[in-house]
Amino acid sequence: MNHTSISRRAALTGLAGTFALAGASPVWAAKDKKPSALTVSSAAEGEANAATLLTRYGKLALPAGGRVLPFFQVELVEQDGTRVEDRKYHANATADSTFKVEGIDDALVQAAVDRLYAQYIDGLKAAGYVIVTDAEADKSEAWGKLKGGLKPSPLVADTGKRGKSTFYGPSGRGIYIAAGDIRFSGQGAFAAFAGVGNAMAQATQEFHLPTQLQAGVLGIELAVGFVNIKGEGGGKYSNIFGDGAVNIKGDAVMQVIPERSRLWFMSYPGADSGRQELVLSKVVLPGTNPILEFKDVTSKKAKIGDAAGMMIGMATGTGGSYSTKTYQITLDKEGFPKAMEGSLSGVTAAMLKRLQGLPSEPAGGKR
Repeated sequence: MNHTSISRRAALTGLAGTFALAGASPVWAAKDKKPSALTVSSAAEGEANAATLLTRYGKLALPAGGRVLPFFQVELVEQDGTRVEDRKYHANATADSTFKVEGIDDALVQAAVDRLYAQYIDGLKAAGYVIVTDAEADKSEAWGKLKGGLKPSPLVADTGKRGKSTFYGPSGRGIYIAAGDIRFSGQGAFAAFAGVGNAMAQATQEFHLPTQLQAGVLGIELAVGFVNIKGEGGGKYSNIFGDGAVNIKGDAVMQVIPERSRLWFMSYPGADSGRQELVLSKVVLPGTNPILEFKDVTSKKAKIGDAAGMMIGMATGTGGSYSTKTYQITLDKEGFPKAMEGSLSGVTAAMLKRLQGLPSEPAGGKR
């Protein structure tokens, strides 16, 4: 499997920088401190690697035979980017890159998510868990207050200064954003969860939910991205020690994102011990990379702006090199949902296998 890499460099030479496009194996160098990667394209492959894919946080468990209220969501990171600066006396360099994804068919992705949700529920039942019915959940005062904040699938939300994601949940059931979710910036953790109230109010209702239901509450959050971004240069002391050059590298490869993909639960009894988690700690790659193209789509306006900025710097004696770029990652519309479903099926299966083993597994660490 190959991925493509784009590198954009801004230097104090007054030039806009350099551009490179190349194919490479999806293995990150140790110096990049990237999590190790593993190809997973089926439930069987996920189960076979369950012991090494996930890191446990917390000490409690959800033993088989217990009642559970399940949630499920898939996030596709469709836009991301970064900005790097390196400033020196009478000179500076700035690299600014945005990466956008095209070629996602909502209907095909939704169908895949519905199948993944069915796998999740079937897996819970097969493990001996009893699913709380909608009628039973509606009797809970806490759930009555939380339920109003559910959003229909798909949901588009900003997740950072450059980030934008589309979230998918089971058809007809809605998307639940937990109180501990910190992905939604600008308006706090609840930018996409209006109607619930503030973070404290939501956390309070979540705390009471297991006791009122007499059931554990658990959810699976899976995040899929399409680019690895690395900025080089700049930094806290760049105005003193900077070499006058900054660089942004982007590797286009579909991946299930570690740390952003997890199984979380609040147990019953024991909700007062807080949220327990199984967190994906390895990059999961699909068997076939569904990325068709990775190209520079920077607008003429942005290029003119960079040139104007450099001219002003030269005229005023402040110097300056600017590189503002936008890249487009194009997916295979039919191939992507298949690749996504295969990898996420494996991660889901691994999570359920580890969940079943928690009663006898040593307690996990702390963040």
